[in-house]
Amino acid sequence: MELKKTEAIILRTRDLGESDLLVTFFSSLYGNLKGVAKGARRSSKRFVNSLSTFSMVDVEFRERRSGDLVWVESCELLDGFPGIRSDYNLLLTASYMVEMTEVLFPSNVPSSEMFQLLRFALGSISKRQNVDETMISFQAQAMKIGGFGINLSRCSRCDRQYKGEGRALFHPPSGSIVCLACEKESVVTPGMEPDTVSALHQLQSSDRLLENRLECSDNVVRELKAVLASHIEHCFGKSLKSAKYLHPVRRQHPTPTLRF
Repeated sequence: MELKKTEAIILRTRDLGESDLLVTFFSSLYGNLKGVAKGARRSSKRFVNSLSTFSMVDVEFRERRSGDLVWVESCELLDGFPGIRSDYNLLLTASYMVEMTEVLFPSNVPSSEMFQLLRFALGSISKRQNVDETMISFQAQAMKIGGFGINLSRCSRCDRQYKGEGRALFHPPSGSIVCLACEKESVVTPGMEPDTVSALHQLQSSDRLLENRLECSDNVVRELKAVLASHIEHCFGKSLKSAKYLHPVRRQHPTPTLRF
């Protein structure tokens, strides 16, 4: 079979037999793949220091004639994101990003845009740069890339256009905002100030890169965490396994003063 080469991020590895590894990696060209790296636990040349979880690599592989697994022929380390392994909380954050990537893009569903997003996010947290904002940016953009963007243009109940004035609520079943005339703010329908809606709109813009930092106030960060957690759980039909190990979202509900 033809030898293929692509940039990839190692999502997870597992021992297989005495010397092999079962490797799951998300590639820029072919999406999420799983393969066998023969002799990887003994090789000093083909896989040296390149198969650690969260590492970005150049990987060469061949497809097998049958089955879903590929043969991983060699790997070259491009970036090990070492900062992630020096902090337990960063490991949990990276694990969440990997799990979310796997849910949104299962086997053989390519997305170069998602690959670049994951790459930027891991690089950012490895450098300990604005970890909370990086996580929020990753969640918002990953959901948009996966086809689950939040509709911020108008109320999903009465169809009234949102003009950036007053507090809006997020309605998980519709994946959209609703106005205070149609719904009450609660844990189920978390609220957003105009600045929060604007920030989420910018994060979902197709021409925005994660590496371009979005300045957010503490209140905007808090509201975005609540909205995105609710949105992701509803879309996936469950909480991600790694989510329970992250810091819990503290939902606050200030008294609304303006309606849109």
